[in-house]
Amino acid sequence: MRTTKEQMREEAPDLDAMRYDLAEREAMNMGVSDIIDLLLNGFEGLELYPDAEIIEEWQELFGKKD
Repeated sequence: MRTTKEQMREEAPDLDAMRYDLAEREAMNMGVSDIIDLLLNGFEGLELYPDAEIIEEWQELFGKKD
């Protein structure tokens, strides 16, 4: 199993790190057909998403569970 940057990080992530974590997680779950679809049809990069959406998505996926 691959260790991600999010798993290795000791400090709180900034927005760029959150965007990277989300992209890394998505990439790890992609199959060849997903990559072909992106190459054929393009995509909207995470850098275009509002900061609030990035923070919310990151918290849902990686936030500390109490």
